[in-house]
Amino acid sequence: MNSLDKAVTYAQVGEAPPAGFQPLAELPFTIIIGLTGVGKSTTLALLAEKGPAFTLLPNRRDLADQIIIASLQQEDGLARQSVFDRVKRFEYTARYRAKYPGGMTHALGQLMVNPDKCEPRLIFDGLRGLEEVQHAVNLFPLARFIVLDAPDMVRLTRLLKRGDAFDNTALGLTLAGQNLLASFLSIPDIEAVFDEAQLRQIARMAHAANIGAEAAVKKIKIIVEERRNYDPDAARIFLTRSQHSHPVLRIDTATHAIEEVVGQMAEWLARF
Repeated sequence: MNSLDKAVTYAQVGEAPPAGFQPLAELPFTIIIGLTGVGKSTTLALLAEKGPAFTLLPNRRDLADQIIIASLQQEDGLARQSVFDRVKRFEYTARYRAKYPGGMTHALGQLMVNPDKCEPRLIFDGLRGLEEVQHAVNLFPLARFIVLDAPDMVRLTRLLKRGDAFDNTALGLTLAGQNLLASFLSIPDIEAVFDEAQLRQIARMAHAANIGAEAAVKKIKIIVEERRNYDPDAARIFLTRSQHSHPVLRIDTATHAIEEVVGQMAEWLARF
């Protein structure tokens, strides 16, 4: 058994739990579903202040670092090292998903929790896409789900405005001088996510906010690559329309103020 973080005493990963620890699959907990920019981190931070007490489990980024990327680097005979490029991280998680059906859900299933060392209300941030959600429904019989949605344009706007150093990737293409639209159109598969009218709007927004071409292109690449790997609509439809016994709350964060989102989540979580 290994702790994911020395500061975390309530959660570990390994094959056999020590005394007091239980597999997460045996415990009730809530899984947040949503892509980059739907507001997960902001919402959870405010929920911690105003909502019912909860323990935030090691999140998706932690599990990717400690289980997914680490195991594949070992498989490749590479020294363990941090990977900060978001697109490369998508490549690692896609490769892990091909090897272990369910991908991140498979990694989450390796988590052991000691209920005596944390609040009984557990939350995981988070899962993405249909495959991860389908496997979660089967692997975690006591799980509940909160689906946070927002249109791609809204998510990209939030990504452009926030200063998270994690939102980074290699440029991977030659910028078309100062022509933002031409640079955007050179991103592979961008037409599957944004049409030309939207890209023109993004270019105007980036110019008005004094966001450089390189920074704008990198963040659009993250959105496009994430959508290539995960279909949020399919995941939402499966959770809200399929016949299963898991409680589900769905909130569109583009049409509700953050206080309303937190209020709905707090009220819903208080039922359990």
